[in-house]
Amino acid sequence: MADKKLDTYVRRFQKGDEKAFDKLYDATKVAVYHTILSILKDPSLSEDIMQDTYIKMIKELDNYQAKGQFLAWIKTIAWRLAINEYNREKRHMSVDAVESEYLFAGVYEQSEDTYYLQELLKILAEDEKEIVVRHVILEEKHKDIAQAMELPLGTVLWKYQKALKALKKAGE
Repeated sequence: MADKKLDTYVRRFQKGDEKAFDKLYDATKVAVYHTILSILKDPSLSEDIMQDTYIKMIKELDNYQAKGQFLAWIKTIAWRLAINEYNREKRHMSVDAVESEYLFAGVYEQSEDTYYLQELLKILAEDEKEIVVRHVILEEKHKDIAQAMELPLGTVLWKYQKALKALKKAGE
């Protein structure tokens, strides 16, 4: 669905049309869910964060400026909530998965490539990581990333190139 049409639904929802929310939800739920799932890798937790995303969207809707970028805006909310949850889960993990491998057998199988990618991304600053993941994994255009992150396009392109150089150097 075109972002202009989404902006129409946003305006209708702001005026009290609850059916407009259903339209917004139906048009964005897949993209929002996959944004969260790409970070958390847990379908159940991703669904919880997805609910939080829409609750936050409703609370913050007055701050949304209708520029035809509603999908990028709500995916940014989802991204940030998922990153916060990922960091919270990481801090609360008290069991060493390597020592207690039998506890996790079959629960989450992580490929070597995924592990390697996660290790590489640790060297990047949060904004660089967000730009790389949004562009490479979520296949967003640099222009959309710039608008969603409220950064100039040149800054996003520069940070992306800087991040790629750092990743290449770390991978050697």
